[in-house]
Amino acid sequence: MHVSDLSSIGSLVSGMAVLVSLVYLSLQLRQTVRNQRALMNQGIITLSAENLRSNVKSAISALFARVQSGEKDFSAHELVQLELHLRTVLVSVQDTYVQHRAGLADQVTFDNALAAVRLLMRQAVYRALWKRGRTNYASEWMSFVDKVIAETPLAKPVDLVAQFKVDLAEVLH
Repeated sequence: MHVSDLSSIGSLVSGMAVLVSLVYLSLQLRQTVRNQRALMNQGIITLSAENLRSNVKSAISALFARVQSGEKDFSAHELVQLELHLRTVLVSVQDTYVQHRAGLADQVTFDNALAAVRLLMRQAVYRALWKRGRTNYASEWMSFVDKVIAETPLAKPVDLVAQFKVDLAEVLH
């Protein structure tokens, strides 16, 4: 065997080793992307759960029940609370929107986050608050929320207790 033959075999083995390394690197990169996406989704869910826990502990739950019942008479203090609640939800969902567009949050996570915006924007009170404060958001997000509002019908006032009793009766029968 000549030196040139050994050199050719060495080049072939070296090429194969590079190919195997690239395949392994590709698999590792895919796994890293999946892990990163899972961490981002988990962070979004954790933030959403924390927001919900905060709403339960605060006066927001009582205010939101009043909004859903169709009430429109709120004090300045209550309007500030509702406005801050809206901002908390919108900033949280905006983060999910950005992560989803970057491929870091999955569709289910984004759809769940977006449902929170739709829930609020079904209410005239939150739409009025949005109208007044919408320019405090990035223009792309402002346009997105405007589109969500345009596609979301206004909710009719609801007596939550009466509705619960109807739903409970249906479940029990």
